[in-house]
Amino acid sequence: MRFASRLAFSLLIAFSIVATTVTATWGQELPTNSGVAANAQAEIDAIQNQGAQLEASKNWRAALRLYERAARNYPQQSTIAVRYQISRSHVDIARRYHDASYLYSIKQMDLTASQAVYREVLGKIATYYFAELNWQLILKSGIEQFEVALHDELFCGHHGLTVNSPGLQQYRTSVARILTNRVCRSDRDVLQSAITVSQIAERTLKVSQQAVMLELLSGTIIALDRYSSYLTSTQLDDMFSQIDGNFVGLGIELRIQENGLLVERVIPKGPAADAGLKSGDKIIEVDRNMIPTVAAAKAADMLKGLRGTEVEIVVVSATGSARRMTLTRRRVQVASVVDARIIDQQAKVGYLRIVSFQKNTVREVNSALWQLRQDGMQRLVLDLRGNPGGLVTSAVAIADMFIPAGTIVSTRGRSVNEEVDYQAHQGGTCSEPLVVLINARSASASEIFAGAIKDHQRGAIVGHCTYGKGSVQGIFPLAAYNCGLRLTTARFYSPAGHQISGRGVTPDVDVQMIAKPLEDGTLPLSQSDPILFAGIEIVKGRRQIAAR
Repeated sequence: MRFASRLAFSLLIAFSIVATTVTATWGQELPTNSGVAANAQAEIDAIQNQGAQLEASKNWRAALRLYERAARNYPQQSTIAVRYQISRSHVDIARRYHDASYLYSIKQMDLTASQAVYREVLGKIATYYFAELNWQLILKSGIEQFEVALHDELFCGHHGLTVNSPGLQQYRTSVARILTNRVCRSDRDVLQSAITVSQIAERTLKVSQQAVMLELLSGTIIALDRYSSYLTSTQLDDMFSQIDGNFVGLGIELRIQENGLLVERVIPKGPAADAGLKSGDKIIEVDRNMIPTVAAAKAADMLKGLRGTEVEIVVVSATGSARRMTLTRRRVQVASVVDARIIDQQAKVGYLRIVSFQKNTVREVNSALWQLRQDGMQRLVLDLRGNPGGLVTSAVAIADMFIPAGTIVSTRGRSVNEEVDYQAHQGGTCSEPLVVLINARSASASEIFAGAIKDHQRGAIVGHCTYGKGSVQGIFPLAAYNCGLRLTTARFYSPAGHQISGRGVTPDVDVQMIAKPLEDGTLPLSQSDPILFAGIEIVKGRRQIAAR
């Protein structure tokens, strides 16, 4: 299914790939390393040494994770920012070149179509991107990202290139002249220069102009910021499936690792759940292809398929036992609310866990609240831990259930259409005492909700500081070809005007995670889940909150 209009979508984050902001708007100089304390510099040096080892072994995903963690601690370090961007480029190349729909597009798309895609994307960037644009730097970034591709084994292997390929020096000399002599003041100028670069690459490197145009385009997009990216046909479909809350597949959420696919979540009532897969299991083989003999990202793509088709996998449990099984792909419904119950019968404390904000979230939350009230709920603990976000409109609608009046969130972008103040409405507001649980994996739309509750002092925020992704992405299906664009269109701010990007929402009560087993090896709730325990105690009124 395709949507003609853009969707305002606060992006679902893949924490293994994306990080918080080290980005700057176009034209800003990256900061230098001066003024760093000696001990901090020693840690930075250690990070760079470890990163160099990971890069040398082509372990780009691990390098990316290292640099994104470092970027949180040292946001002013230009060297980390540069290594992050290079690692992200390699991971993005792997993402696309392990995607069958992208490989098909390279073969099937003609030159006119590739130029039309490039033109359409530049037009949307010009219209909707949240920050001011420097077109000269946009061209330069696309060319620099293509240079990364010329050092990428997967890209070079697919196109028959090597580090010593004839024509490389001629290509680089010719492109350097373009960067020196051409001035780009508009998206049209960038398009014409990109076409020239693709012609040079085809002549000197024997890579099709279509493949070069797509690589220049992909590199241009990911250089904008950490959340914008080119979407292949499959990825565009997956994005809308996430929004709709259903998809065809096995019903698992995975983290790609070098030696396998780690199962992070098993969706109830899906094929994987029916087969007994659990969080912590690792898939090491797909259709008789062992990982890493076949790249883990490629294996993850092989798990996808049409409804009713089968896939054979080998799964290793957390205890080390392995089993081979065959699963049949089918449509899986993904619930937003995964737990709703009275967690303390005596005090009538309701517990509600929301794992994402989708189209169906408002309906699910309304249904869950109705049932909790039927069961006698008088207080509520709402759990957003690990919730990576979702639809802005869903998060706003849920916040509107608890906030009687005032601003819920404000979005600000370069386009006048992105200047929006979302307001609460009086009718149907929930009155129960409220505690919201958050952690470092609560992001985006979750931060909209938590920030609104905190600023309006509607409830207590308990846990750890959130991720700090304070931006909104638009999902644009393209008319020129069956692919799409995920583009940052705005930043959002809490009702009190606090910027979420790079900062997150700080809790009213920061709970330390310390676990000490009892004699029988079990843990009381206060230690097995101290954040939940603290939330229950606070909503019951047994624990005081420091003045805000």
